[in-house]
Amino acid sequence: MGAIRVAVAGVGNCCAALVGGVQFYRGGDFVGLIHEEVGGYAVSDIEFVAAFDVDRRKVGKDVSEAIFSEPNNVIRSVEVPRLRTSVRMGPVLDDMGAFTKDLIDIAEEEAVDIAEELREKKADVLVNLVSGGAEKASRFYAEAALEAGCAFLNATPTTIANDATLSRRFKVAGLPVVGDDLLDQVGATVVHMGLLEFLHSRGARIDESYQLDVGGGAESRDTLERTKDLKRRIKTAAVAGSVPYEFPLVSGSTDYVDFLGNVRDSFFWIRGRYFGGAPFTMDVRMSTADAYNAGAVLIDMIRGTKLASDRGMAGVILPLSAYGFKSSPERYPISAAYEMFKSFIEA
Repeated sequence: MGAIRVAVAGVGNCCAALVGGVQFYRGGDFVGLIHEEVGGYAVSDIEFVAAFDVDRRKVGKDVSEAIFSEPNNVIRSVEVPRLRTSVRMGPVLDDMGAFTKDLIDIAEEEAVDIAEELREKKADVLVNLVSGGAEKASRFYAEAALEAGCAFLNATPTTIANDATLSRRFKVAGLPVVGDDLLDQVGATVVHMGLLEFLHSRGARIDESYQLDVGGGAESRDTLERTKDLKRRIKTAAVAGSVPYEFPLVSGSTDYVDFLGNVRDSFFWIRGRYFGGAPFTMDVRMSTADAYNAGAVLIDMIRGTKLASDRGMAGVILPLSAYGFKSSPERYPISAAYEMFKSFIEA
């Protein structure tokens, strides 16, 4: 099928997990992958040809080195060889919060021309992994993808695929766009959705439920300071769609604990009724390596986006957005979204 030339905006923990994961699966051990192939594309077909960040400790370094530079604290699961792709300086467009600016050491050099870099590197897909609170930067990278003729994958909560005007421009340009806000492999939101869907399918009635997250990664810190309310709205809306009726529901991040590192602890509580009106409660705790939760889904989305480009598809690619993101322009239950994705890649 050929290579998939990938550019990444934001060389943080999720980027580290993605790059490390691609290297890991070159070894032939496919544990943890959702799909070994997507439309004929293997994980080994993914090549990282461009990367952008604003931190002095990453800019100018080979991606293989930058992904393990501070403030990244992802668990190193594999040695990544030099990729011969250096991190270039991106634009600084958003205000840093009080917490976030303590983490980021802004490089002094000028930003490169992102669109020109994408053209020069012949990037097929630009993956947006900038901080969730960097809304201006996310929209800037989307515009750069449009200018460069590059598909766009928005893993952040910034409204891109859900922006009717912007998504229409991708359609007119003949380019795919997918998003918004990546749905993790075994993250809190998708697990919460799965629990509620299962209970509903077994005839239980959900009366109340909450999901709360505590994490130690940079994204957890950024979420607490800049996107807590936005993320809570997105997560709650995604979880609420798991059953066909309304009930009191809260879903979101609650705190940052530095010594957790790149670990996220998630807590679920569900109260409801089943046969004969008998009551039940469910209390669940889950702990995950936060960044690695993004890897398998990103790998599927990158390959699916390239497949959409190969087929001449443009604008929002609904089977990808519904399956891989919390805030798809149209929402479906997990099982239905997965069937849409399978039909898409097998067509």
